[in-house]
Amino acid sequence: MSRHLSHRGMLLAVLSATIATSSCGGSGGSDGGTASNAAPPNTAPVAVARPVTQSDLEIAKTIYSGTPRTPEGFYEDSKPTGPEYVSTAHLKNADIEATGPSDPLHELCTDDWNQALEWSETHAQSEPTYADLVATNENARYFEFGRARAGTPELYERDRVFKCAYVDRAAADLRVPEGAAGQLNKRPLTAAELRVLSEYLWQFTSYNNFGYAVLKSSGESSPGTLTHTLHIAALVRNGISSECDRIEVLAWRHTLDVATGALALDLDTELSFGAREKDGIVELCGE
Repeated sequence: MSRHLSHRGMLLAVLSATIATSSCGGSGGSDGGTASNAAPPNTAPVAVARPVTQSDLEIAKTIYSGTPRTPEGFYEDSKPTGPEYVSTAHLKNADIEATGPSDPLHELCTDDWNQALEWSETHAQSEPTYADLVATNENARYFEFGRARAGTPELYERDRVFKCAYVDRAAADLRVPEGAAGQLNKRPLTAAELRVLSEYLWQFTSYNNFGYAVLKSSGESSPGTLTHTLHIAALVRNGISSECDRIEVLAWRHTLDVATGALALDLDTELSFGAREKDGIVELCGE
């Protein structure tokens, strides 16, 4: 589990423009002439594509029911069997050293197993209740240290540390919603790898909670960059009035420089609407 961020919004609207041209001048001759106005060309509203296929009502029902929270095929982190509760977190700089509330916050990385274990132990000793180390695991992306905390209910904690050979997040600041997002070092740099990273990082954000749902996970490419976007529905209670909530659809977008591996994150609000739930009935509403 992790604590993260907030967002800024920009509402998209259908734009229309009327361009008028006029010309003034004499029709010839010294006695002057009458001014003539050119007729404006035919114009039509510029349609803005809807970012997701779900209707407003479908999105509202998903948000209020809490399911499904992610689309089919989305990255899923399997949980160990046995423990009643499992907590998973990537260790951050604030877990092993004193930091202020305004200091940058980022996940740690190392390629040294012993260094990762030392960080896990430092963090465990700083907690109010010490959790014993009972398992160690690793894969191409991170080291993992499983810890069991005594007491009821039973709690199994998974401390993870990124491998720098996979991703270095030192340039990221988890306290802000957008900006530098680190360096992806795994090669080759592919759209599939960017998708996995984006969907994986989502798990450790505030968007992985009730009141949020990933509606779509999609990628794009352009010369020199790869982009992966999660379209996330977010519930804002009483966002329109005391009788009407606001639901926003956010574009949470990672962009990868394929020449350097540099990652950037930006966040936009692509649409919003009013909705409410009462006695199990979900309906749209307005101001």
